[in-house]
Formats: sequence, C-alpha cells, structure tokens
Amino acid sequence: LNYPGDYTAWMSVTEHSTAMLTGYLSEWAVLNDKCKNNKFNASDTCPIPNNRLWPELARWYGCKGYGGPELDESKLNVIDPGDVPTPLGFGPSRKLRYAWTLSGWAQDPTNAKAWKEIMEKHKVTHNPFDDIEAHFTFGDFAAWGPAFALSMNKARCFGWTGHVDTLESLYLAYSELSKVSVEDEGVV
Repeated sequence: LNYPGDYTAWMSVTEHSTAMLTGYLSEWAVLNDKCKNNKFNASDTCPIPNNRLWPELARWYGCKGYGGPELDESKLNVIDPGDVPTPLGFGPSRKLRYAWTLSGWAQDPTNAKAWKEIMEKHKVTHNPFDDIEAHFTFGDFAAWGPAFALSMNKARCFGWTGHVDTLESLYLAYSELSKVSVEDEGVV
C-alpha cells in the first residue's frame, strides 16, 4: 500500500469530517432552537497526519507493509492551478504533487479483475470500477489534497461540545460498509 502524495502531504496534519461526527452535530443542531437557520462546519476535531492514518489503513486490511511518499522529485506529477485567487487573498497557489492517483490506478484492468475476485470471494455487491470517476476521484483528493482546518468555534459558541476520534470513526464506518457488502472485510 504505497502512499500516492508527496512528502509535504505525508507530513501534513489534516482534519476529517466523518459521518459519525456529522450525524452527532446534525442531531444536536436540529434539537436546539438557537441553532435554527445557522450553518456549522463539521470536523471531528481530531487532527491526524497522513503518516499516521496510512499505516492504520494498511493494518486494518492486512497489508504486509506500506510505502511512504515518493521522495524522488523527478517522479512526481505536479498540478499547478496557475494564477488563481488564494483563500487569504495573497500568496501563491498550492501546487498538488503526487506519484500516482487512485483514479489512474483504477484504470488498470488488473486491479478491476482483482476487485471482481474480492467481490466473488467475500460477496461484496458494490463495484466502484463501474464508475471510476465517481468513486476514485474523491479518494485522490483525500489522499494527497491540501491540508486544511475547519473551525468549530461557531458551533462551540452555540454550546456544541462533541468530538469524534477520527481513526475509530473511520474504522467503524469501513466495518459497517463491509457488513452491507459494499467493501471487503478488514482483517483487524
């Protein structure tokens, strides 16, 4: 299980908004009148670097090991958005750098064939290879996209005190997906 992004993405601390947290936050918001007609960011508030998440993904699925980012700069692809407005209104745009993409990996017929074998062996009913763009493009962004932080300050000012452990929430979500035959069951 090789990491697709560059060293900066590997070391970046990112925030996640897992379904568990979003569910808790949504329930809290609809049950509190003071939250009516307000919008809130949804973040687990459990920052985690990719160099911690990636080994866990490998462990959950029984991979014999995992590879870190490509360190040879000449082997990295670069997406330069050019001269576009930046979030703070100044400074250069961030160039996205990657060694490979999940959507590119999914184009390989060998991988689609391997997934079909997994589907048959484990009675998985969902085939993401039926629509590669819809299923793998988001994964590219999640794996090597920019680090960002979502402020939960507004929700806290309204009384929100929730928190979700991202690793636990992702593990539970993947476990649930395997129970409904959407993905292969992990080994952990």
